[in-house]
Amino acid sequence: MIVLKILLIILLVILGLILLVLILPVGGDVSFIDGKLKYKVRLWRLNVMDSEGGGVLGWLKERKKKKKPDNSTDTDKLDDIEDIDDLDDISPAVDVYPVAEVTEETSSDNNSEEAVGESQEDEEQTAENAAADLTDDSAEKEKKKSRKKSKEPAEKAELTDKIDFILSTIDVAWSPLKRIFKGFRFSELYIDFIIANEDAYKCAINYGRFCGIIYNGIATLSRIFTVRLKTVDVQAGFGLKKGRWDAALSLDFRAGTVVIAGFAFLITFIFKVFIPSKFNKRKLKKSAPCRNNTK
Repeated sequence: MIVLKILLIILLVILGLILLVLILPVGGDVSFIDGKLKYKVRLWRLNVMDSEGGGVLGWLKERKKKKKPDNSTDTDKLDDIEDIDDLDDISPAVDVYPVAEVTEETSSDNNSEEAVGESQEDEEQTAENAAADLTDDSAEKEKKKSRKKSKEPAEKAELTDKIDFILSTIDVAWSPLKRIFKGFRFSELYIDFIIANEDAYKCAINYGRFCGIIYNGIATLSRIFTVRLKTVDVQAGFGLKKGRWDAALSLDFRAGTVVIAGFAFLITFIFKVFIPSKFNKRKLKKSAPCRNNTK
């Protein structure tokens, strides 16, 4: 009984940890301000690691460094290796086998006459066999043509069924995929750009290009993912030599969204695709002998 209680406690702890991982969001923060890149990986509010060497991983690394002792003395010593001389004296043993001589004997005149007769008989048999093979090949070709004609409608039906199956699975999987993509939450999106150039004409052209790329990119991202803006400011720096490229964002994602989307996909796939395809296959099998009888 005590062992069973311990096993149940361990299972409950594991399930609790799995639920926490599924519920709690995993994310990070990235910023590039004043030419300095900073990042942070976190599990909900817990700092896992960052660019400054902090977090849980940084703390573990520091503890490992403190535990390691300083090995200043050299304990390893090299052993003397004996040189092997006269390697040329060692040679592999090669066995020499005598080669048998090949002798040729002349054949008699009677044997030559018998060989000519046998060759004529062999030619006649080969001609008969060739004729039989031609007839057999023609019959086999006709049989193959008839089989191909009978298989063509069945193969076309199988291809159409496969195409319908693939299209229906894509249709069913579309909504779970959208749910997974929407689970990626980009928040605190901060953009502060100054497009600088000493030439006013080039500055205006670059400003228009960057505005189109940035605002259209934000629009497409907001359609696919969940995006929340903090500040987006793009300015034209006429007559300036250096621009400004400050940006920052935060990303959060829950693993539970993948589980929920996968469960929803399985249910819809079974009831909308898998079961109807099985019924269609059975109908086709039942209707196939009826068609053959009518023919």
